[in-house]
Amino acid sequence: MPFNTTTLVRKKILIAVAIACGSSNSTRAGELQFSPSITTSGYYYNTENGQGSSDGTVAVSLLPKLVSIYSGRHATAAFVIENTTVEQKSDLPNTDKNFTEFNYNSSLQIIDKVLTLSVNGDRSYRSIDASQGLIADKVLSSGELTKTANDAIQLSFLIPNPKTVGLSLQSGFSKTSSDETLTGTNGIDGENTFFNAQLYQGRNVTGFTFLLATQYYDTKRDSNQDFSSTLSNARVGVDIARDVSFVLVGSNSEYGLDESGFSGQRQNLDTTSYGAGFLWQPHDENSIEITYNELEQGDTSTRYIGLNTQWAFSNRTAMQFTYGKRFYGDAYSFNLDYKLKSFSTSASYNEDVTSYSRLSFSEGPSSLFVCPIGSVDFADCFQPSSADYVLQAGEEFRSLNSFTTDITDETLFRKSGRINFGYDKRKLKAALSLSYNTTEYLESNREQTTNTAALSLSYQLNRRNTIGLSSSYSTINYSDSERLNDTMNFTASFNRSLSRQLSMDVSARYVSRETEDVNRDLTDSRLTVSFSYQF
Repeated sequence: MPFNTTTLVRKKILIAVAIACGSSNSTRAGELQFSPSITTSGYYYNTENGQGSSDGTVAVSLLPKLVSIYSGRHATAAFVIENTTVEQKSDLPNTDKNFTEFNYNSSLQIIDKVLTLSVNGDRSYRSIDASQGLIADKVLSSGELTKTANDAIQLSFLIPNPKTVGLSLQSGFSKTSSDETLTGTNGIDGENTFFNAQLYQGRNVTGFTFLLATQYYDTKRDSNQDFSSTLSNARVGVDIARDVSFVLVGSNSEYGLDESGFSGQRQNLDTTSYGAGFLWQPHDENSIEITYNELEQGDTSTRYIGLNTQWAFSNRTAMQFTYGKRFYGDAYSFNLDYKLKSFSTSASYNEDVTSYSRLSFSEGPSSLFVCPIGSVDFADCFQPSSADYVLQAGEEFRSLNSFTTDITDETLFRKSGRINFGYDKRKLKAALSLSYNTTEYLESNREQTTNTAALSLSYQLNRRNTIGLSSSYSTINYSDSERLNDTMNFTASFNRSLSRQLSMDVSARYVSRETEDVNRDLTDSRLTVSFSYQF
């Protein structure tokens, strides 16, 4: 195939220049800011796999981008759109590609600190198969990518500092879609309606406590049965001594699924639990609750001792831990946040029945680092001053955790644990993420276990020069076959600011994948030179 990019590159440059001329120097209209940029990259890479090796493949890409940010007294909004055009000197199919992606978020304070409306979404490309997550990108294995879309709207209501009764409500709608799935080309088209509510005692209520909470999700799926879930719990306590209460607790889980269609052993997901015990609460932020409970699941019942602990060791450290039983046996959840001026860490473990479309909406990024929206450079990020940092206009949390689920419309039972570490002091920024995920695909009776470690480093040599390093390692195992997937990705980069508006980035990347089949093994080495101009 001839390697001629002249016509297409000229068109992209004209588009970028037109954008720049219309809004040069990040012009502002009131609180509305436009920041156009363009990045040109050249790639030289060599790939070896079971089908042979390529001899020094050359590629170029052009990426015009426009970042729009609005900041007002009661509303904020951000919109980022970019188009990536890739052309390669290769005879392989699907190597020349064009990717248009965007993401947006907005928040409106209808009633200050009481009623909030938020809207967010994105269009992006990701790997269909989780095992390709560290391999496929817009240059290498671009045929493994599919377009995904997520849109969500949420309305939140909260009674601030209630005296007698507190009420918290959240309701919304989300839609998730993809062009393809793991098993076909029909794609996913899932719609989620959700409602969360909490009712609790106010600050003037003494000698008596109560908490009533419910969470409802309804997921519409084209290729599978609809999936709804209602998770409710209640607790009522009466003081019997200083800092000690007698409590009655109860919970109910209903998933609205016809489990007879499942090919595995998960044939009854609905449970009801109730019990009684004692709560020790020396401070508002510190409590330990121990209860004796009975779990009912169909015609069987199980008795167990439950534990629910929330403890703020200081204004920098908080922990939450629960133990109980659900349809799968022992059930745990854990959260830990620790924050210093330069160092922070967070850890969590959760178990839930969910789906790809729900995860796409509800699985948020780590809050250890905040970055300018649309930024891909770790050096631009900073560590927030508190664990409950509120994003400002034009900011987003940087995700440190890989999305490790195949694109499929199945019902998932997922156990997910992660530990994140962050460091930000003077010239050095560092982030380390360790994650563990076990996913049961309930409708096809298969299980996938993924372990991932990811490291990002950035060091500012001087005012103009910055070096960076990013690496990740992932292992994926499958219960229904001998298939396995070990992938390592390592990138070293050097960035130099050539002027106030122009910068250069040089990076070297090495990717290696080892599997049970030599034909699926892959190694790839890449050298990239990029120039970015901020208008």
